[in-house]
Amino acid sequence: MDKSTSSKTATEKPLERYVRILEIVAGFPDGISGTTVGEMLDLPKASAYRLMKSLADVELIEQSGPKAATFKLGRRLERLLFSGVSDEWLKVVARPTLQELSEQTGQACFIARLSGNSVRSVDMVSPGNLVRAYIVPGLEIPAHAGASAKAILAFQDPDFIASVLDRPLKRFTAATKIDFAQLLGELETVRKTGVAYCIGEDVDGFAGIAAPIRIEGQRTLHSLCVTGTIHGILEANRDLNVSLVTRLAEKLSKILEKQFQMNAKSST
Repeated sequence: MDKSTSSKTATEKPLERYVRILEIVAGFPDGISGTTVGEMLDLPKASAYRLMKSLADVELIEQSGPKAATFKLGRRLERLLFSGVSDEWLKVVARPTLQELSEQTGQACFIARLSGNSVRSVDMVSPGNLVRAYIVPGLEIPAHAGASAKAILAFQDPDFIASVLDRPLKRFTAATKIDFAQLLGELETVRKTGVAYCIGEDVDGFAGIAAPIRIEGQRTLHSLCVTGTIHGILEANRDLNVSLVTRLAEKLSKILEKQFQMNAKSST
């Protein structure tokens, strides 16, 4: 290494080296070796591997195979990219699906999103019934009482679930569940069936059916929900509503997956 390279390496900010490694690794989706990265950055082999090990330790990069000496972008970084999906973009692409669900069920339907420790509605379509005043964009959905929140919460890690539910919870109606163990059991059922319910738990006389919008390998951040009176949602058309919500949630999952893949490609 010549003196100019040595001087540059000595004065370069450590964080800048990590960022430059990520930029290089992003350009090799099938993996790149530490030796090659070191050569591209004029770094000694040992230094390149040390920096890459640090990135791998925090899951920003990972080995491209069990026995491979090459690295690719890690799932943690991919999750960060996925979580950056904007609500405005989601509203545009999800609106036709919301309209389809509302037209076929005759009920209000909406998309919910996890942000921090709370779940909020992102966008809704309503046939003009009373639910329009019940679910509005931006409204926080009770994690222990709303179907849309349960559909998301069920697929979070145990520590996160405990941080949200293992504390005094508000009882909205006589049907509201506030026991932690009971709620954990319900979330286990949601994971098995892919469907979450709210039956008069947040507002008397109203119900909801929700399904998670999931992408393999990514954190579940969204759900699709249909809501209305208990009669309209469960007593009259339960099977139809469950079928429509789960099918259209899968449709939205594919849309989000394509958007995520496009974001990942644009970063390379």
